[in-house]
Amino acid sequence: MNKDEYFENLEEIITDQIYIGSSESDIQKEIETNMWRITIQPDLAKENLIDDFDNFINKVIENRQEQIGRSNSSNGMIFYLWFDLMASQLRFNLISDVNKELPFACSIQYTGDKREVLEDFINSPFHNGLPIEGYDDSFVEKEFVLTIYKKHLIIY
Repeated sequence: MNKDEYFENLEEIITDQIYIGSSESDIQKEIETNMWRITIQPDLAKENLIDDFDNFINKVIENRQEQIGRSNSSNGMIFYLWFDLMASQLRFNLISDVNKELPFACSIQYTGDKREVLEDFINSPFHNGLPIEGYDDSFVEKEFVLTIYKKHLIIY
């Protein structure tokens, strides 16, 4: 599959319908309904796709903003994007802004530039999966910090 075919296959994500909850208790349904996962083959990841992914995510955000604007909700939503290293997936989601924190159990580092997350995804050496290695007793565990791009989408 070439780059054009790959992004053509992602087009339907741009217009997928979102679920907008009315309270904090709707967060689980928002998480389940509004999460998208994207993978890429290693040979395609070798191409320079940062601009293509940036353009794609901009279209997704624009569509989500339009959907929120057409809704009856009085709340905005939080769009967030991250790279799931363990699954080797680019992920993004949308939750109502009545939720004050993103639903992660790890430490978070926010970035104002989504390209930072996109570069982590594209440049990952694990698009074929994580390697299976034996136990190494010299391994020093470090605190995991997830880099997230976050954008507040508001009602106009």
